[in-house]
Amino acid sequence: MIRLSLPVRLLLAILPAAGIMLGGMILVTVHLSQQVVEHFVNDYGRDTAQREALAISASVKEAMTLAEGTARMVSALAATREVEGGRLTLSDRRQVTEYLRQAAALHPEVAGIWFYAEPDALGPDGAALAAHDAQVGMPGTGRYALHASSQEGTVRLAPPPADFDVQDYYARAARRHRLTVLPPHEFPILGVPTIVVSHAYPVMMGDRVIGVAGIDLDQKARARIYDGHRPFGAPVAIINTSEVWVYHSDHALVGSTATFGNGPGDQFSVGEQVFVDQAQPYSLERRLADGTRLKRFTWPVDLFPGEGRRLLVMDVPLDRLAGPFAGIRTAILVAGVLCALLLTGLMVAAVRLIVAQPLKRLQAGVDGLSQGDYDRTLPDQDRPDVIGDLARGLEDFRRTLVERDSLRRDLQRVAACIAVAHDAIYMMSRDYDVLYANDQALTLVGVTDAKDLLGRRISQFVTPETAAALAALRQQISVSLAHKGVWTGRIDNWATLTGYEVEAVEFTASIDPGGDILVVARDVSERDRVERERQVLQRQILQQDKLETVGQLASGVAHDFNNLLGAILGYAGFLSTDLAAGSAARGYADRILEVGARAKDLVRQILGFARTDAGVQEVVPARTIIEDAQVVLRSTVPATTRLTCTAEEGLPPLRANPTQMMQVLMNLVINAHDARRGDAGDITIRLNRGPLPFAFPPDWATAEIVPAPAGVPHVVLEVADQGSGLPPDHLARMFEPFFTTKGQDKGTGLGLANVLSIVKAHGGGLAVASRPGAGTVIRITLPSFSGPSFSGPAAMAAADEQSETARTAPPAILRVLVVDDTEAMGELLREGLSRRGHEVTVCGDPRAALDLLSDTASGFNALITDQVMPGMTGMSLIHAAKGRHPGLICVLCTGYSANVDEAAARAGGADAFFIKPLSVKALMDRLDALYDTRR
Repeated sequence: MIRLSLPVRLLLAILPAAGIMLGGMILVTVHLSQQVVEHFVNDYGRDTAQREALAISASVKEAMTLAEGTARMVSALAATREVEGGRLTLSDRRQVTEYLRQAAALHPEVAGIWFYAEPDALGPDGAALAAHDAQVGMPGTGRYALHASSQEGTVRLAPPPADFDVQDYYARAARRHRLTVLPPHEFPILGVPTIVVSHAYPVMMGDRVIGVAGIDLDQKARARIYDGHRPFGAPVAIINTSEVWVYHSDHALVGSTATFGNGPGDQFSVGEQVFVDQAQPYSLERRLADGTRLKRFTWPVDLFPGEGRRLLVMDVPLDRLAGPFAGIRTAILVAGVLCALLLTGLMVAAVRLIVAQPLKRLQAGVDGLSQGDYDRTLPDQDRPDVIGDLARGLEDFRRTLVERDSLRRDLQRVAACIAVAHDAIYMMSRDYDVLYANDQALTLVGVTDAKDLLGRRISQFVTPETAAALAALRQQISVSLAHKGVWTGRIDNWATLTGYEVEAVEFTASIDPGGDILVVARDVSERDRVERERQVLQRQILQQDKLETVGQLASGVAHDFNNLLGAILGYAGFLSTDLAAGSAARGYADRILEVGARAKDLVRQILGFARTDAGVQEVVPARTIIEDAQVVLRSTVPATTRLTCTAEEGLPPLRANPTQMMQVLMNLVINAHDARRGDAGDITIRLNRGPLPFAFPPDWATAEIVPAPAGVPHVVLEVADQGSGLPPDHLARMFEPFFTTKGQDKGTGLGLANVLSIVKAHGGGLAVASRPGAGTVIRITLPSFSGPSFSGPAAMAAADEQSETARTAPPAILRVLVVDDTEAMGELLREGLSRRGHEVTVCGDPRAALDLLSDTASGFNALITDQVMPGMTGMSLIHAAKGRHPGLICVLCTGYSANVDEAAARAGGADAFFIKPLSVKALMDRLDALYDTRR
């Protein structure tokens, strides 16, 4: 048995249907071709009738314009004369006569063109005009009348009939006040009776008729013109709504009434009468007695819009009319057969395209799914048929396979992530037997192979102490999982049987929908350590804030104390100068000055310790590094610790920041004090000229943290203690931030790191030597200053001494303005400067001082001002004063120089800078020296 494919079977099934469809298509095509030809014939005949009717209407309308022109001319002339208050003149009437004469000459086909006026409407009775042309006018009637016609090229003017005013061609137009077209009637043209059709136009003056203009068309002459209209070789005819033949190819019928009936001799059928009476177009087929088939087409012949009185009738033999369309039917038949054949072919192709190929594509998609190709989307899913349903069903199946494959890959990825997670992850049964464990989970229980752990409990791999801690939590875990579904806890000091120990482990347990327990364990030892360090650091930062607050308080107190101490020392100096030498009172004054000087040094040390500004380096004597720090250092360490400070004589100056160097010594001394073995100990600070050998016994460990400067002179600062010492591996790390060997809460690990940063900023070197049980030596190498002089307060004092020595002339008398908000300080300066002979004005308000300086009559030579005052600083006051008096000597004094130093003061316009408590004598000498340089 032959097995046919599905497309072939479908083709065999549709062949009978295709044959039936082909026959039906041929029948439909035959009928359609007949309908198309008839449609074309009707349209063609109707268009031809319309075209003929329009041509006839156009020729008549052209003739009618002659009469219309006459009417318009007369109306225009009459209107003009009426405005002027008179009637038409003789020349006006001659103009009308000439227009009619020329119109008749230019249009000989017109039977006549005429104009009849009402009595006296255009002037006198026309006697004068008749004298010019005897054929014009009607003497004795008061009428102007004229009839013009052209005969053999000659225009003839004739008088109208005597009864023209009662004839339709005149009376009807005059009565209706509009264009009137008369039916054919007989009218004598040059004495010859002629059948004409008249078109009359009333000439109006407002609502009054003053005459009628008209034109006569000779019907026989028109008939000869219409005889030339023979579309398709067939004659045309014109009938009016009165059922009278206006034109007919049989001229004998012109003017006769048409016949209506259903007999073979009738000109129209009864059904056509209604269309004729209303001049409505229509078409129909007629059959003559000899069997000839005619097609009648009609169309209105309108001489003006809305007239509707004439109908053109055209009878065309059907064979002549259908001749041009004979080939259309054959073409339609051939096209229909071809379409039927094409449709049959399309049906065969459609079976292949719509059914066979989609099935093949679906088969290919199924084969791909069977081979594991899940990424290719199946085709034909958007089809609304059975094949689309199959495609959509297979696509759902493919997506299921894709989701399954994606789920499998996701599970593999999750498993891979879990395997390398830093947390230990376990999956346990309800009896806490391990079902799954990742690599970190194996490490946490001290095993390397998962097979050794699966199916067993964790408690079997940890120490008894850890197992006991797990057992103690088991009841709590069960209750929390039953009520909340999750439990979180921790076990400290986790230890396994293999020796793996962890400070703390945090557990999180939850139940999955299947009833298994998921446990995530994390080693939180490092987190706990970081948290402890954070808390310690936070406490240290709070302590540092307290120290800064204390420093600010000390600065404020020292600032106010400087003003008081300056007044004490100043007045004590006055007493020492005024009292006799050797007297008891002079001794008391000298003791006050001595104690005050010690207090001055103490305040300067406190202010230096409390400074928080950036490290500005200046040239200072090397010895001052130790001397400035001794007062503060001795109060820092207890009396049981012996502090020894030595400095070599003749040391060169250093370019350093005294405050930062004091911080270095403070950190090193405090560190040495904390390293004591017991309650007592020795700390030695040495300052020597370099280079010095850095040699120690072999059992001492040494480390050069920062290399010493080579090739330049330098000074060596050493701090040595007899403390517990440091092991060798701690020497290099002791200057790292946050590294400390002190107990918890006893050190920040920042002190020595600060020392290292300050030494590097000074371009120095740093080395350390230590031995456990013997002590530690820290050596700092500082480059010495090789310039010709140094700056700072010492340099200023030296300059003052030189100026004092060089001064030989007596001091000048100056007008000095002292500005200080502390009354005692202001009065002290008034007293001291007045003793020198200067004229002194004291002011406590800097703004009031500006007003005094603005007074040109004051003539101040110098301004001495404090820095910190309410409303305005001393620097701002000097800047404003210099702007008004550039030559004014300005001296700035301050009890605390955290925000301003000598360099800043000079940059701001100050000529001299003093730190309180100041020496009144030094101030006066400096003031005199500055004035001497400007004289």
